[in-house]
Amino acid sequence: MARVETALSQELERSMNMQVRVETFSEHLRHGDIIDQLDDERRIKSFNLDKWNEDMQKSFAKTRKTILKLDDLTEIKEALKELDKKVNSFNKTYFKKIKQIRALELEYEKLDDELRTWLIEYATKCRSKLRDENSSIEKKMMEENIVKRFM
Repeated sequence: MARVETALSQELERSMNMQVRVETFSEHLRHGDIIDQLDDERRIKSFNLDKWNEDMQKSFAKTRKTILKLDDLTEIKEALKELDKKVNSFNKTYFKKIKQIRALELEYEKLDDELRTWLIEYATKCRSKLRDENSSIEKKMMEENIVKRFM
């Protein structure tokens, strides 16, 4: 025999479903917070890398000024070779790190966009389900009230 659903049992089911949906939202927002924290760490690394670049460029400029004061051509040539090694070494490291940081930025932005899109779609589905569940419960309550009046 089929179970007879009352408006009260439907209301309880709707309430429990709503609780699950809210918890799902909460969990996904927590994931969004983790993505945001990771992106904050990436941003700090990026700022530090920019500061390091600025400091190194100042150091290279200072070294060039020192080289320009030299009179001996052999010393100048050796000093320029040494500066060139330092600049090349710095550039190799700097561009490797900046590439990694930019890749992370794109990945975190993608994750954030996907999460936001999912939450919007989920909210739309939840709103629709809630509307349908409320309509069903209201219909059942009206039917039960009519039966009670005429009994």
